[in-house]
Amino acid sequence: MNFFQRDSVLVGIVVSVFFSITMFYCLHTINSMLIGRPFGGASFQGVTERFVSTLAVFFNIIPFVIYLRTRKDLSMKGVGIVTVLLALFVLVFYYIL
Repeated sequence: MNFFQRDSVLVGIVVSVFFSITMFYCLHTINSMLIGRPFGGASFQGVTERFVSTLAVFFNIIPFVIYLRTRKDLSMKGVGIVTVLLALFVLVFYYIL
């Protein structure tokens, strides 16, 4: 049995951290590529890193729903734990400080 096919909290944590980092990198790259391009007659100024980080945490809903539909409750708990911790980090680091 493959490591990622098991139902454990550790699998959910690993998948969630990897997915969040990947989404942040993808969104940041897309934002960097679009800066300065004309949209609607004005050049695109880009979005803030705070917004990209918030979206990266929000996109953890995808592995959460996948584990929900496959009834892998422990992996779903791992994804939930990392999502809450990352949301708190983004809240403190970008919105409070």
